[in-house]
Amino acid sequence: MKFWKLILILVALISLAVSQEILMDAEPELGEVVEPIDSLRILFDEGVQCYNDEHYWDALKIFEQLNAIPMPENHLLSASGLMLLKTCLRLGDPDRAIQLGPEFILIHKASKYLDDVKYALGEAYLISGSYNDAIYQYLEVMRISDEERLRYLSKQTVETIIDLFISSEELMVFRENSQEDFHRLFLSLKLAEKYHAEGDNKQAEKELRSGRDIIKDPYFNREYIITLEKLRKRARENIYIGIILPLSGPMANIGLDLLNGMRYALNQFRANYDKEIAAIVMDNRGEVVESIRKAEYLCNNPKVKAIIGPVSSENTIAVAAVANQRKVPIITPTATNSEISSLGPFVFQANVDYDNLGQFLGKYCTDVSKVNTIATLSPADKFGKEMTDAFCRSVDNAGGRIVSQQWYRGEPEELKRQFSVIRESGLLIAREMLDQKIAKNKERLLQYAASDSLWQTDSIFVDIYADKYRIFTADSEYVVDLNEALILTKLMDFTEFLIPKKDSLEFRINSIDGLLVPAYASDLKMLIPQLEYYNLDAKIYGSGNWNEPTLLKKHPKIARNLTFISDFYIDEDSRFYKNFERYYSRLIGSKPNRFDLYGYDTMRALLSVFDEGDCGRETIREKLAQMPTYNGICRNISFRGNRPRVNSCAFILTMTGGKIKPVAATENGDIISFSPQY
Repeated sequence: MKFWKLILILVALISLAVSQEILMDAEPELGEVVEPIDSLRILFDEGVQCYNDEHYWDALKIFEQLNAIPMPENHLLSASGLMLLKTCLRLGDPDRAIQLGPEFILIHKASKYLDDVKYALGEAYLISGSYNDAIYQYLEVMRISDEERLRYLSKQTVETIIDLFISSEELMVFRENSQEDFHRLFLSLKLAEKYHAEGDNKQAEKELRSGRDIIKDPYFNREYIITLEKLRKRARENIYIGIILPLSGPMANIGLDLLNGMRYALNQFRANYDKEIAAIVMDNRGEVVESIRKAEYLCNNPKVKAIIGPVSSENTIAVAAVANQRKVPIITPTATNSEISSLGPFVFQANVDYDNLGQFLGKYCTDVSKVNTIATLSPADKFGKEMTDAFCRSVDNAGGRIVSQQWYRGEPEELKRQFSVIRESGLLIAREMLDQKIAKNKERLLQYAASDSLWQTDSIFVDIYADKYRIFTADSEYVVDLNEALILTKLMDFTEFLIPKKDSLEFRINSIDGLLVPAYASDLKMLIPQLEYYNLDAKIYGSGNWNEPTLLKKHPKIARNLTFISDFYIDEDSRFYKNFERYYSRLIGSKPNRFDLYGYDTMRALLSVFDEGDCGRETIREKLAQMPTYNGICRNISFRGNRPRVNSCAFILTMTGGKIKPVAATENGDIISFSPQY
C-alpha cells in the first residue's frame, strides 16, 4: 500500500508541474485558507538544532540574525533572545550574556521566557563571581517561575552561594536592600540558618521570629517549618564537595552534562540521608591555569572534603598535584592518562585508564578466548601505545605470542604496508605450523612402516625406501614423496599444503588467532573495509570506541569476530534503567547521556563513603581506597584492584542479536561473569 501511495504522490507532482502556468494564475477559492511559509520559524528551528547538536558558533550566527529583526516583523524575537543568551553561555562568554540579559528583561517584561532568561543570567553572574547579582536573579526565578525544576535548581544554588561566599553581615545588608517581600522573607530564613551555624542561636531565633508574622504564602510556611527544625537541632557544619569542570569554552557540553548527573546524585542523597552535603561548582573553562586556581581555592576551604574533576587528563594532572599536596581526596570522572594516580595517595581515577583497559582485554583474550598468536594494529599516539603495551604484556605473561606490531599515524585511510606485514607474519606462522605437523605425522608413518602393520584398513600398506614412500592399496601401488604419502594415507588433507610461496589476498590467513585494533570511533569507517579486504580470519579485539552498533550491523563478519572492552555499559532495555531515566528526565529536563551518567556514578561512589562517622579528608581518602565495589547505572567503580586508586571495573562486550551486550566483566583485575540489572 505504501508503494502505491508513493506512486500516486509522484503522479500528482508530475501533474502539478505540467499545469504550473495555470496554477500560478489561479486565485484561491472563496473561503480557502492558504498558510504562509514561516521563514522565521524555519530559521529558528535550524538554530535550535545547531544548539542541540552543540554547534554553538553556527547557532550564534542564526540567533544573532533573528535577534536583529525587530517587532512586529519578528514574532520569535523573545524566543531567539533567550537562545542567543544561552548560546553565549555555552561559548564561554558570560560578559555578553550579562549584557544581553538585562536588555531582554527590559524589552520583554511579559515574556513567557522571563524565568529562563533570569536563570541563565544568574548563571552568568555566578561564573563571573558577581554573587549578589547571581543571588538576586535566582531569587527572581524562585519568585516568578511556574517550573518546579528551575525553582529547585535556583534555590539549591542560592543556598550554596550564601553558605560559602556571603557572610552574615553581608547577607543582612543584602536583605535590607531588597525591595521584594519574597526576597526579604527567604533571606531572613537563610540568615537565621547562618547565625545558627555560627553558634549565635539567640540572633537566629530573633531573625526567625521577625518574619513569622508576615508569612502568608504556603511556600514560606513550609520553609519556615524546615528552618525551625534546623534550629532545634545541634548546629552542624555543612560538608562540601568541590566540583571543577569546564562549564564554558570548547568542552562546556561535557562539563554541563557531568554536572547535571552530579547534581541529581546529590539531590537523591540528601533526600534519603540526614547529612548536610552540598557542592561548590567551579568553572575552569578547560584551562590549566584556571584549574589550578580553582583547586587552590577549594583546598583552602576546610569545609571542602573532596574534589571531583576535571575532565581532561592535562587539567586533572594540574589539579591532582595541588590536591594531593594539600591532602584533599580528588576523583577524576573522565581522565584516562595512566600516570595520574601515581601523583599521590589522594588521587583517584573513576575512569578505567588505558593501561588497565589493555591489561584486562589481554587477560580475557588469553584466559577466556584461549588465543595464542596475536598481532596488533594501533594508532601511534599515547592512547594506542599505552593500551597496546599493556595488552601485549598481559599476553606475554600468559604465554601468548605477539607475532607482529603495526602502527599508523593520523587517519588510517590506506594501511597496505601494515596489513601486508601482518599477512607475511601469518604466512610464516602457517609454514612453521605446517612443518611441525608434517614432522609429527612423518613419525606416525615411520611407525606404520616399521611395524609392518596395516594402517586404517586392510587395504593400505606403507613401505619406505630411501626418501620415497611406497603405498599399497587393494588395486594400486604408489611411489611418492613425504607430502603425497601423508595425503594418500589421509594423515593430512591436501588443502593444508596450499600455502602460497608469495602472498596472495585470495589466501585467507587463519594462523593468527587474534588481532588487537584499539581504534578511534572516527577511524572505523576506514578500518573495517580494510580488515575485510585483507582477508584475515582472526578474532578482533578493540577498545570501547568500537561501540558503534549501526556501523557493525553493516559488517556482520567483522561484528561476529569482534570483542571489545569498555568502562561503561548502559542496558537501556532493563526496567532498572528505564525507571532511572524517567525520574532523571523529570528533574533535569532532558534524558541522560553517557556523561550525565558518568557524573552521577562518580558522585554516588564518593557519597557512599560519607557515613555518620568522621568525614575528614584523610578519613575520606582511606574509605575510598577500601570502598566496596560500587555498581552504578553505566559503570562500576572499585579502587582496590591491580593498581591502587585506579578503577578496575570494565565490561567485555560483543554484538549479539544486533545489540551490544556484555559477555563478561572485570573487577579488581579479575575476569568475572556479568550480572545484568533487571
